[in-house]
Amino acid sequence: MTIVTFASVQRLLLALLFVAAATPLSAAIDPDLTEPSDAGRIHLTDGTVIVGVVTGIRGGKVKVATAFSDDALNIPADMVANFEQIQETHLMLKDESVVTLPAIEVVDGALVLESETIALADIDVMNPEPWERGQGFKWTGDTSAALAVARGNTDTNELDVAINTVLKSTRDRYTLNGSIDMDDTGSADSDVRTDTSDKWKLLGKYDYYLKNDRNYLGFNLAVEADALADIDIRTYVGPYFGRVLLDNDMISLDGELGLAYVSTEYTQPQFDDIQCLDSAGVSRGPKACAFDKKSYGAVNWNLTGESNILGGNSKLYLRHVGIVGTEGTEDVLLKTTAGLSFPLVFGFQAAAEFSIDYDGSLDEEVDQKYSFRVGYAW
Repeated sequence: MTIVTFASVQRLLLALLFVAAATPLSAAIDPDLTEPSDAGRIHLTDGTVIVGVVTGIRGGKVKVATAFSDDALNIPADMVANFEQIQETHLMLKDESVVTLPAIEVVDGALVLESETIALADIDVMNPEPWERGQGFKWTGDTSAALAVARGNTDTNELDVAINTVLKSTRDRYTLNGSIDMDDTGSADSDVRTDTSDKWKLLGKYDYYLKNDRNYLGFNLAVEADALADIDIRTYVGPYFGRVLLDNDMISLDGELGLAYVSTEYTQPQFDDIQCLDSAGVSRGPKACAFDKKSYGAVNWNLTGESNILGGNSKLYLRHVGIVGTEGTEDVLLKTTAGLSFPLVFGFQAAAEFSIDYDGSLDEEVDQKYSFRVGYAW
C-alpha cells in the first residue's frame, strides 16, 4: 500500500506551481527576438563584423557610419560579404539604370533581387543625386577676398577678390575662374599713391566627357590684363584633351594638354633686341624694334587638383596653367596657385594661399604673392 505523506504532497504542489508559471512565460517570449539579428551588422569576407549603417556606395567603395568614429569607413565593395538594411534605397548600376528597393539584402557579395542577384561591385552609386541621374547640373564654387588697409608711416591698401565655380552634369562641365587684384601704397603725409598691383583675369572652360568618362575634350578662353606690366589685354584660346588622373576619397587631379593661340596688346611700345639688328648685325634703331601687339601659337597644359589628406574638412588645392610658344623662349607663361582652405561656420571658409606667375616676356619675369583669404563656398 502506498502511503501519501504531507511532504510528498507539498513537493507535488510545488512542481505543479512551477510548471504553471513557466508555461505562459515561455509562450510570451518570441524565439525570433532571442536570436542574434544581422540588422546593423556588416560581415566582411575575412570574417570581420562591423556594427554600423551603410550610408553610401560610390566608386567601388561602401561607406559605413559607426558609433566609434566620427569619420565614415570606406570599405572596398569586393570585401563586403553580407548585410541587410531596411530602408528604401535607390541604386544606380554601372549601366546607368536605377533600381529602387524597399530594403537591401546582400548575400555573399551580391545584392538579392526578386529574380536575380547583382554583384555589389556592379553598383555605381547608392542614392544618386538628381544630376547623377541625368537631371540638371551640380553647382559648386567659392568666392573669397583678401583685404588689407594699413596706416602709419606708409599707407597701404590691398583688394584681392576671386571667384571659382563649376557646373557639372553626367555629360559635360562648365568652369569659370576670375580674379581682380588692386594694391597701392603711399606716404602718410602725401596724397601721391603708387600702384603695386593692378591686374585682373577671367578664364572660361567647357569639357565634354567621352564614353570613358575619365577622358574628355575641352575648349578654353582666357582674358587678362596687367597695367604694371604694360599688358593692356592678353587672350589665349584653344582646344585640349583632358583626363581624370586621380579620383578617390583623398585626392582628385585632372590633367589637360592642348594647343593655344595667344595674343597680347601692350599699353606701351615694346622692344625686341633681336629685331633691332639687320642681317649684317647692325642696329636698325629703336623705331624698327618697337611693337605694341604680339601673337603666337603655343602648347598649353593645365593641372587642377584637390585633396583632403590633412583631414578635419580642410582642403589642399592646386591650379596650374602652362603655355609655351613655338617661336621663342620668351613666349613662356606659367601660372600656379596653391593653398589650404578650412571651414569656419555657415559655409564660410578661410584659406592660406600662395601664387607664383612667370612671364618670359617681362623684365621682372616672376611675380609672387602670399595671401590669407576669407570667403564662402557652396
